[in-house]
Amino acid sequence: MAPITWKEGSKLSKLQKYLLGVIVVCVAFFGFVIVRIGIAQPSSTFKLAQIPTENNAHLGMEAFKEAYPLQYESYQMTASDSPTPTGYGSSGVHSRLMDEPEMIENWKGYAFSLQYDDDRGHVYALEDVKNSLRTNKANQSGSCITCKSAYTKDVFYDTMGWDYTLKSFKELADQVPNDASIACATCHDVKTMKLRLVIPAQIEDLERNWGKTWDELSDNDKRALVCGQCHTEYYFEQAKKGRVVFPRDNGYTAEEMYEYYKRTDLPGGFKGDWKHPDSGAMMLKAQHPDYDVWKTSVHADAGVTCIDCHMPYMRKNGQKYTSHYISSPLKYVEDACLKCHDESKEVLIARVKTIHDNTFKLQRTAGITCAKAHLAIKAAAEAGATDEQLAPARELIREAQWYWDYVEAENGVGFHNPDQCMRTLGLSIDLAHQAIEAANAATRGAFPMDNLPDKPFDHL
Repeated sequence: MAPITWKEGSKLSKLQKYLLGVIVVCVAFFGFVIVRIGIAQPSSTFKLAQIPTENNAHLGMEAFKEAYPLQYESYQMTASDSPTPTGYGSSGVHSRLMDEPEMIENWKGYAFSLQYDDDRGHVYALEDVKNSLRTNKANQSGSCITCKSAYTKDVFYDTMGWDYTLKSFKELADQVPNDASIACATCHDVKTMKLRLVIPAQIEDLERNWGKTWDELSDNDKRALVCGQCHTEYYFEQAKKGRVVFPRDNGYTAEEMYEYYKRTDLPGGFKGDWKHPDSGAMMLKAQHPDYDVWKTSVHADAGVTCIDCHMPYMRKNGQKYTSHYISSPLKYVEDACLKCHDESKEVLIARVKTIHDNTFKLQRTAGITCAKAHLAIKAAAEAGATDEQLAPARELIREAQWYWDYVEAENGVGFHNPDQCMRTLGLSIDLAHQAIEAANAATRGAFPMDNLPDKPFDHL
């Protein structure tokens, strides 16, 4: 009998047999994966755990060590003092006043002129402030504890409200255990491990300027604000103590914030952080506006948040986890930058170093020019210029130094928003020169700008 054709059910060809085999293997494989996903228990790294709450143990790090070992282990790496590849950033305890002595003149009369060191990792956040001359000799208020521990919200604020800021910093800091500085509970709800806010000022700012609750925000907004609640500009409504306020009502740039600070109806009647003893100007002190600088950047526009760069996904022993080694992304370029960029590691580091170098050079120029302006105004006053005559010069140095400080206090050395930082430093230099000229005009040429010393801080 003649063989039956394919249309009538003939034997399969070799190609057809091969394709059928591939299909069978794929079905078996993916079926196995689906079953495994359905019946497998979550990895021990990611499972929710009952965190002990006795004596506020859940506000410290040790309570999470066994439940989340990879996150805990990576967080402990923030104790590392390894320098960044560009040479900027933490490499142990180091005084920035030695590298930029103009800071001493610019912050004269304010606690930052006593001690200002390179930032170390989150492990040291509370320890370094406790040991700083800024809190010991200056007798700082409890306001300074605000961003240093989850104790601020869950213990101090929840029991005292804003009155915790009326206590001394030392009294509050002594109640916080060594492992409860910046810890898991600072960013996570310990029952669900979802991101949360703990800084009262951020919660108030969310209501005032966003008109939303935390739960109404997008995931990206939460991933940025959980860092931005501390890494931002703020002030104390009574200058040296009292409620912490974020000056974001007008916007996030240095110029928009300065417009806010010019208001006469600020909370607590705030006028400034201190009066400079040389120029007599009422000054503003910027506080690490990392979130604010990033907010108007290219990365922000692209939806890239702090966590994407500083806390990238990593793998260890087959487990995927979010790294808590919060440091310069240049220390783990492959896991952070190269997930989006297709340039080489070497090219990216060189690009960042160029931004750092240029920003630092312009920052030095702005800081030195501001220092000269303070001394020019002082000389004009000593030459007989009145307060009324010096008012324009004092307003100019106040604004000039604010712009310098806004960039100087920001931890990215320009990288978080290069264009904005360069513009802000340029404004600072221009305004500082205007302040010197205004002081000169107040004395009708008695203190020419050309006679100012090149290094007005050498005597300090």
